Amino acid sequence: MTTPFKELGGSPVEQYGLDGFSARRQFLIAWEDRDAFAVEVMGRAAQHGASVSVHYPGKQSVFAVKLRYEPFDPDNPDAKSLGGLTEGLNSYSGSFAKAIVDYRTVSSRDRDDGPENERGTHLTYRMRFAAEYQPIPARGWTWSDSSAPAPDDLNLVKLVPTTEHHLIWQQVVHPPWQQIHALQGKVNAGEFLGCPEATLLFEGAEANKLYRAGLETGPSEFCWEIHYQFRERSVKHGDQVYGWNHFYREKPPGWVELTGGTDRLYDLADLSTLFQSATTD
Repeated sequence: MTTPFKELGGSPVEQYGLDGFSARRQFLIAWEDRDAFAVEVMGRAAQHGASVSVHYPGKQSVFAVKLRYEPFDPDNPDAKSLGGLTEGLNSYSGSFAKAIVDYRTVSSRDRDDGPENERGTHLTYRMRFAAEYQPIPARGWTWSDSSAPAPDDLNLVKLVPTTEHHLIWQQVVHPPWQQIHALQGKVNAGEFLGCPEATLLFEGAEANKLYRAGLETGPSEFCWEIHYQFRERSVKHGDQVYGWNHFYREKPPGWVELTGGTDRLYDLADLSTLFQSATTD
């Protein structure tokens, strides 16, 4: 730190919970050093990925996530008149600001077997169960105790899991917009998130702008939070796993991939490229 500061008495306050470790620290800094101190504590957006905010002493996975200022001596602002709500602010020249910094545990990547994310970004993961019901013709099936054929009008239905996988990529300065557009509707080439090839469909993304505001004059820097949604379709049958390009065939019975010449119904793609920032050259 290059900005002079002093930690105030009663600081820090620490807390352990199911969501990890969190803490609050309070510092005394010169009133005029507010912007410089904010940049040092919270970091600044960089060209490829956002710079990392400072970590909590002794805890490499706990980072500053919020900074708030208050006048240390709120009853003694500089004597001056303010012409309007849009002209100037109270100032405390020669006095001090109280800086209140909140820290919390931030995991850079929730799943070790997930895609690699760039330094300064965070990748969180969650999943949600879903399913589809696949009708199957009864012809060709028999009763195990008698080998008698099942009646043709028997209503056979197989529940096929279609689990939703959600990856939220945070602090992204240059999202890969072209890759998002190009890969939407394609399935994984090779294993991805533990899913065998062609069982994971990239459905699309939601993007929210996150401002890194207030660190300097001029336009506020911002980054993005990108929510990727994938849908896994894993048909487990006869010790095999079949994906989005396989369908049930009556004669001969079984799950078979449909092709149109050399084309598949769903193209295969390297989904890990969704987590590589776009170049700015």
